[in-house]
Amino acid sequence: MKKQFSNVLMLIAIAVATALIWAARDELALAIHSFSLAFLVMTYAATLTLNLVLWIVFHASAGGGSEYSLTSRMFFGGQVAKYIPGKVWGVVFQATLKSTSIPVGNIIQANIVVYVLTVLSTVFAGLMLLVYPISGLLTIVLFVAGATLSSYFIFSDRLYLLLQRVSRFSKRFELASAVPGVEFSLFIQGLVFVVVTSLYVVSNVFLVYVFYDFALSEILNLVAYLSIAWLAGAVVAVTPAGLGVREIVFVTIGTVGDPANFELFASIAIVARVIQVGQDLLSAFLAPLIVRLVEIKKMT
Repeated sequence: MKKQFSNVLMLIAIAVATALIWAARDELALAIHSFSLAFLVMTYAATLTLNLVLWIVFHASAGGGSEYSLTSRMFFGGQVAKYIPGKVWGVVFQATLKSTSIPVGNIIQANIVVYVLTVLSTVFAGLMLLVYPISGLLTIVLFVAGATLSSYFIFSDRLYLLLQRVSRFSKRFELASAVPGVEFSLFIQGLVFVVVTSLYVVSNVFLVYVFYDFALSEILNLVAYLSIAWLAGAVVAVTPAGLGVREIVFVTIGTVGDPANFELFASIAIVARVIQVGQDLLSAFLAPLIVRLVEIKKMT
């Protein structure tokens, strides 16, 4: 029954995406005509860098030690596995690669840590972009609040202790009894949030510039809408990688303020999805290769 429900949701998501493509076909044709290879390269470079930073957090949180190649395959392979229907395939893939030095509980913890960090950075990036035109002071307050929450939960034992309590309560599995990984200084904690948030914004700004010629202020608004749509897809999680959910939320937010440009917002939603899938695939191929080359260089 659950599998049939999941398949129905997947078919609905594909139908939604197909309908948006058809509705935005003229805008998509114009966008393709305005394609910029330079901005495509820049958005992929920014996203690859962002994903490498998130992998470092994953590696440290999992207690990966010297298993850099292994954790890179875990993390980036899991990013691709999220597109398979079902919520568990990323962790299942990672578990097949586990070694005796990295228990499954540590892998689950590391995924949750990265997930919480990504949610915090995305939420606060969107909020800051929305309030920036209204109040610079409020933008700074939000930035400090995001960095503080990130340090409070991600780089301390508080999140781990909470996860342990939940895992014991669920009686399905028990996570590690101690916080694995590396102790980060307060400076590094804040820097990670700054880097992740900044790279998220920059990569999405470049993403829009690949196909569209908007003013920077308009693009920053669109990035804020994309962050809200991403969060909706992550929270609802009824389809792989939020397929259909993110697109509907983004188009809805855009057309509420500008109903005449439904086709434009639909085309941006489709373009964003295609590029983001490409980013995940490219990162899954390049990042483990980069990590392996760095390891080989250190050994020689």
